[in-house]
Amino acid sequence: MPGVYRIKARTLLIFVWVMTWGGVTAQETSPLFFLPGVPQASLENPALQNRSGKLVVGIPILSGIHFNMNSNMAFNYLFSDGFSYSFHRFYDAMDDKGNIQAGINVAVFFASLKHNNLTYSISVSEKGVANGNFDREIVKLIRDGLIEYYGTDQLIGSGTLQFRHYKELSVGVAGELWEGFDIGIRPKLLFGKYFFDTNEFDVVVSTDSQNNDLLVGIEGVYSMSAPLSYDESFRASIFPGDYFFQAKNLGVAFDAGFVLQSGNGIEWSVSLLDFGAIGFNNKTFAMDVPRPFRYSQDKLYQSHTKAPVGWKEPREALRQFADSLSYFLEVESTNNRTVSMLPVKLNAAAKVNVSEKTTLGLSNQFIYFRHQPINIVSAFTNLKFGTRFELAGNLSLYNLNEIAPGLGALYSARRTQFFLATNNILGFLYPTSAKHLNLSLGMNFLFDTE
Repeated sequence: MPGVYRIKARTLLIFVWVMTWGGVTAQETSPLFFLPGVPQASLENPALQNRSGKLVVGIPILSGIHFNMNSNMAFNYLFSDGFSYSFHRFYDAMDDKGNIQAGINVAVFFASLKHNNLTYSISVSEKGVANGNFDREIVKLIRDGLIEYYGTDQLIGSGTLQFRHYKELSVGVAGELWEGFDIGIRPKLLFGKYFFDTNEFDVVVSTDSQNNDLLVGIEGVYSMSAPLSYDESFRASIFPGDYFFQAKNLGVAFDAGFVLQSGNGIEWSVSLLDFGAIGFNNKTFAMDVPRPFRYSQDKLYQSHTKAPVGWKEPREALRQFADSLSYFLEVESTNNRTVSMLPVKLNAAAKVNVSEKTTLGLSNQFIYFRHQPINIVSAFTNLKFGTRFELAGNLSLYNLNEIAPGLGALYSARRTQFFLATNNILGFLYPTSAKHLNLSLGMNFLFDTE
């Protein structure tokens, strides 16, 4: 593919992503929190000990996949059955500002072993996380077209988008400080691979009365770090260090937590996760759109009502705009380091063992990043069926405005272990209307140590 078409494809993807869904925050709102028998639950609180009594080893992909999405919009706001779309429906359904946060975590390696009163763990994973938001009036511009804006000078709306992909290497240790009180810590090394940040951009329109033109501008300065080179177009420039351990995009973070058993079967736990940042300094680029898009009066169009003259389908208007964007975008290679803070997560829970096999509890997971907090309050129960099967159920309240039921299950055989959990089982039954969705699943291999 020639370079100019390569950049067109990328700018089209970025533009549609920002204008329709705003991006993909998001550290994990993990449902494994409710299955302490899964060794990977320690990734939500490093003080949790390995309960399997064996060496647990997970291999690439099989040892765990996790994805999550949290939004104030659903897929069916824009698309209906058969994937027909309507920006009218999208505009009418959404709030004044649309936002979405999502992420994916794919395990490369995981191992956990308890020796005496200490649990040691190591994990390597690939993570992709992003967040974004945009004003509702930007959708109105797409819905209606440009004709009605001629003769005006106004700010249509603002938005932001950030995406990053990185590898995480972590080593954890949990130990019993005194009877009934466990603490844990997990330092992390982070190796950034891709980073893109629009910061805050503004979509503005103005009228050039002298030339009878409407000007549409996207005002903002964008930054990117990626294994690319730029000479009038972006081209792949990938070396082994870019994929494995890129020292120029180095970051650090840590997790810490404790578990306190206060007697009468009551247990309290608190953990702080992903306190840290990544500095991106490898193959960095600064980009902006210094000139507005100019539409002569006879080229203006409307997308609100089908008509013989002046009508342009919104999707076609977006495509043409994206094609033009590649010619307006200015790119400069830089040596500037961009520091990206990770979304910080705070977990807290209290539970009581009402019997040998039944636990009831209440938990709160809070994530904060870029003025887009997520708070999930959950009531949960955990049931054990013999030594092999563990089942969890929960009812979660998202940001005090939406309730969803969840389910988790763990099966441990002699040599293997399987687990699956979600905070919103209804999201998989009705995926197009789901605003919150997550899933964790995986398989571990178990080895005797005696």
